[in-house]
Amino acid sequence: MAESFSKQDVRSLMKFQFLQGKKPPDMFRELQQVLGKCAPTEQTVRKWYRLFAEGRESVEDNDRSGRPMTATNETVVKKVQELLDDDRRRTCEELAEDVGVSVGSVHTILTERLHLQKKFCKWVPHLLTGEQKMQRTVASSSHLRRFHREGEDFLSRIVAGDETWVYSWDPETKAQSAEWLPAHSPRPQKAIRKQGAMKIMHVMFFDSQGILLNWAVPQGTTVNGDYYKWILQEKLRPAIRKKRPDLLESAVILLHDNAPAHRKHNVVELLSKWGWEVLQHPAYSPDLSPCDFFLFPSVKKHLRAFDSTASSTLRLHAIKLFAKRTRVV
Repeated sequence: MAESFSKQDVRSLMKFQFLQGKKPPDMFRELQQVLGKCAPTEQTVRKWYRLFAEGRESVEDNDRSGRPMTATNETVVKKVQELLDDDRRRTCEELAEDVGVSVGSVHTILTERLHLQKKFCKWVPHLLTGEQKMQRTVASSSHLRRFHREGEDFLSRIVAGDETWVYSWDPETKAQSAEWLPAHSPRPQKAIRKQGAMKIMHVMFFDSQGILLNWAVPQGTTVNGDYYKWILQEKLRPAIRKKRPDLLESAVILLHDNAPAHRKHNVVELLSKWGWEVLQHPAYSPDLSPCDFFLFPSVKKHLRAFDSTASSTLRLHAIKLFAKRTRVV
């Protein structure tokens, strides 16, 4: 349905939100909920909010007098440069809309005429050793061979789980903070999370059919080995018994990382007692768990525009987002 919205339709929605008295963060969040991948960027929302506030009525493109501009002529190149001087985080789509040429032409101007590159702010928590890289390769190859042998039956038995902090405010994602810069210039600095931001620990478990457990850890509670065992025993296993009784009979394959709480003796002993298999997950391998490469980033992206000082409000909002995202797994 969202694909049928033209840019004029989207602008009309933003105008309606503006007339309702809504601010850009709320407008952006609502548009994402309704339009999904087709929603405009937050910068575009702020741009049109500013235009409406300045008195603009029309949602149509401005008329351009004179002959059509050649996509990469000097006038267009200069205009792109001026827009980037004002904000180097503009996307190709935003530049194309402002200048009146195609996205491909903008990309050509940026890379071939202005000789710019999109540089990301990047956190590098660990540099892997040769042995760690080999462990990742071996584990990934093993999982792939097993999938070829067992097919969907293998995937249907996997229960992925992990815990993560959910904040009431987060700085931009790496992609959002990317800037167009000369090839040899240093990467831009990334904002750190503001002090005092409300945060809640969430523990999530889900399988190929959807959510199994969405647990908000009480404030002040540490997820150590004893608490993780309690979650497995008192929350996850009953949830599987209720929602996927056949899964317990076919033997669960648990996919969680090698965090200290997950490797405690009492946890390992409990899983062995139940006959649950623990899928190999080498250290520092966020691309091997759907919690890390799919669920958590997706939910946190939507929470970036959410600002709350009440832990109960943040908890309820996060629970709804986690539940919504796991429906499409």
